Amino acid sequence: MNMLWREYLVICVMILSLIGISFYLYPIERLDSIQVDLNDVVTTSVKLNNSREDVVYFSFDLRLSPKAEIEIYAPLMDYLSAKVGKQFRIKFAQTYEEVQYMLGTGEVSFAAIGPVNYVVTQKKYGNVIPIVIGLDSNKSPVYRAAIITRPDSNIMTLEDIKNRSFAFGSFYSTQGHLIPRIMLERAGVKLEDLERYAFLGSHQACAQAVISGLFDAGGVQDTLAFHLESKGLVRIVALSEPYPRSMIVANKNIEPELIEKVKSALLELDPLGKDANLTDWDKTEFSGGFKEVNQEFYRMYFELVGKYIMGEFS
Repeated sequence: MNMLWREYLVICVMILSLIGISFYLYPIERLDSIQVDLNDVVTTSVKLNNSREDVVYFSFDLRLSPKAEIEIYAPLMDYLSAKVGKQFRIKFAQTYEEVQYMLGTGEVSFAAIGPVNYVVTQKKYGNVIPIVIGLDSNKSPVYRAAIITRPDSNIMTLEDIKNRSFAFGSFYSTQGHLIPRIMLERAGVKLEDLERYAFLGSHQACAQAVISGLFDAGGVQDTLAFHLESKGLVRIVALSEPYPRSMIVANKNIEPELIEKVKSALLELDPLGKDANLTDWDKTEFSGGFKEVNQEFYRMYFELVGKYIMGEFS
């Protein structure tokens, strides 16, 4: 009984610590700046026909907090509504698995997802196609994962993570799981070499767990790692080699004309120029906009997903 009580206290402390650090990273004023229904978000600045035939649902992988993500993607829904002539709504998903289901079953028509979630959804449902690939602020179609620790940690190399605790993001995250796994294994650190590890669901949750001391190190997206390091909250232990970055995909069973219109609108999007008013767009995987995508660019992920995601640990 004493053992169970101690475990209960530890869990309570962990939850309170995560809540506290989330307020530090995302102050209450910012989180409350947009009131949303997370199950079915409707942008209101574009007035269109309310018939269901004119509604197009859009989802995304959760990387930051729910409200932060909604705040980021809501202006994009207005942009697409104006360009395409249909009303775009966000269909919020708490997990990467929910995105897979909604996209594969046609509950949503489009989604902003990482390469791993694209490959997994395609393997499960066989009806998902990338329409554009994201670019960073330098117009590059690749990104890196970062492994972070606290600034005062004695972890200096990836090898030092052996026998330490490690936080991942979602199991289906490219930068939050797949690439950090590869980085650790190349440094001779396998999952069984860790003291403990966990999949926390998002890059933000992973970062919060490291900052609060719940885990010794963790794997996150490069943009978040750079942002937190600049504030003195984390130290980057290592960056990965470049990998093909996230994309916008479509359920290929929807009207081809709609897919082409959305694709054209996204290719026209200029977040570094005329469309710089998009809220916090630099925190997405698409800070530089989009370009045409070649599906062969993602072929490498099919083998990696088979080994790390849909194999031993699926």
